Amino acid sequence: MTHPQHPDRIGGPGDGAAAERPPLPNPLNIARWLWIAAAVLGLVRAYVRLSDRRALATELRAALPDLSQTQIDEQINALIMFNLLYLLAVLALYVSLSLRMTQGKNWARVVLTVFAGFGAFGTLGTLLLMSSIGRAELLRITQVRVETTDVVFGVLVTAVELVALVLMYLPETNRYFQATRRPRAPQQWAPPPPGPFLR
Repeated sequence: MTHPQHPDRIGGPGDGAAAERPPLPNPLNIARWLWIAAAVLGLVRAYVRLSDRRALATELRAALPDLSQTQIDEQINALIMFNLLYLLAVLALYVSLSLRMTQGKNWARVVLTVFAGFGAFGTLGTLLLMSSIGRAELLRITQVRVETTDVVFGVLVTAVELVALVLMYLPETNRYFQATRRPRAPQQWAPPPPGPFLR
């Protein structure tokens, strides 16, 4: 005995939306991988910075001179663990948002746009401060040492995110978001034919 199909379903279970979704534009697919690449670059940047325990110990001694060596080692271990967990969470967030974006969720595109704006603002601000007051004065004010590798990775990540940002707003990409946002026509549901005992 076959059951009547639910009026909201088209085809098999759960494949109605997939059947009507337009093909994914290539620029949007590239943008997804660029966002993931930007998060991976952030992980590499953190690994390079946190692998220099001597520099971390020097910064901690300057900020907290009363700590013993054991306490400094504990602080460094906690700092490394916190930063790695944070960056792994950021990577997971970027993967999730980029996936939602390729599914036509405009809110995910907006969130990624905000992330790109904050990243570009932070990198530009760091470059301007370094060029105007110098690295030593910036260290004295912020108590944070800015290495050349930090600047290089920051500029590289910002460039990747800006390219992804441009790809997310190309005309072809905008048409994809508009098509996935377009409401579907209501499906007419007809009752099943009468059984042999009702004819």
